[in-house]
Amino acid sequence: MRIALYLMFMLMSTNISAQVRVRWSSFERLQFEEVFEKETSMWILRPKWTDKDRELDGQLVEITGYVIALDVLSDDYALSAFPFASCFFCGAAGPESVMELKLANKMEYLTDEVHTFQGILKLNEGAYTFPLTLLNAKSLSEP
Repeated sequence: MRIALYLMFMLMSTNISAQVRVRWSSFERLQFEEVFEKETSMWILRPKWTDKDRELDGQLVEITGYVIALDVLSDDYALSAFPFASCFFCGAAGPESVMELKLANKMEYLTDEVHTFQGILKLNEGAYTFPLTLLNAKSLSEP
């Protein structure tokens, strides 16, 4: 009986610690370096991820932000630390304040709706993507 209780407690505590609550302030320190990309003959900004950042790569995380509709017809959304009027796309914030959402289920969201999403955080370095992507993203406020 004691062994069963011990095992049940261990399984429950493992499950609880498997998800990380992330705040946008975690990425404020992110720096970028300007790099010349030979394939496109263009200068791009490449994120300089720290070891602390890399610990989050591939982790199940939860983050709250403002939904930004990029293309509703193709289910392209981003999550921003700021409302659309002051987000990265309007030039008032940095690229570290927005992440691409790869939704687990097709859903429609309105721009500036505040949602908490759960998903796998991916740190990107490519030229044609956001520095941050939330894979298999699910809104925790959906039924």
